[in-house]
Amino acid sequence: MPPVDLKAFFGANIEEEKILDANDILRPYDALVPIKICGETIHLPNNNSVWRGLQFWGLMTGDVRIDFGRFCIAGTCLRCKMMIKKPGASDREPLLACQTTAEAGLEVVKLAEGFAYKGRVK
Repeated sequence: MPPVDLKAFFGANIEEEKILDANDILRPYDALVPIKICGETIHLPNNNSVWRGLQFWGLMTGDVRIDFGRFCIAGTCLRCKMMIKKPGASDREPLLACQTTAEAGLEVVKLAEGFAYKGRVK
């Protein structure tokens, strides 16, 4: 997969170190997909979990904060359960952010405790 030009997406002033840090935590991706979080649109790398995508968005923008000590990122602690509405679904459902793949049209309706978006824990 060819890399996404993060400097073009986030602006030329984005620090190279942030880009390197973000790419270190991610699986290969070739697009940033729009999702909604707390009613606002953000973009997460495809082929990655919502958890890693939110970590990525936090690194790039500072809008997402995660209390890393609370989570295993492997699906065993069950603490990253969020209320998520998948594209085409009629209702939201409780899903683990570490086990749910980011896809266009996905909506995070309620964050798990330990995640904050722009200071809000919704």
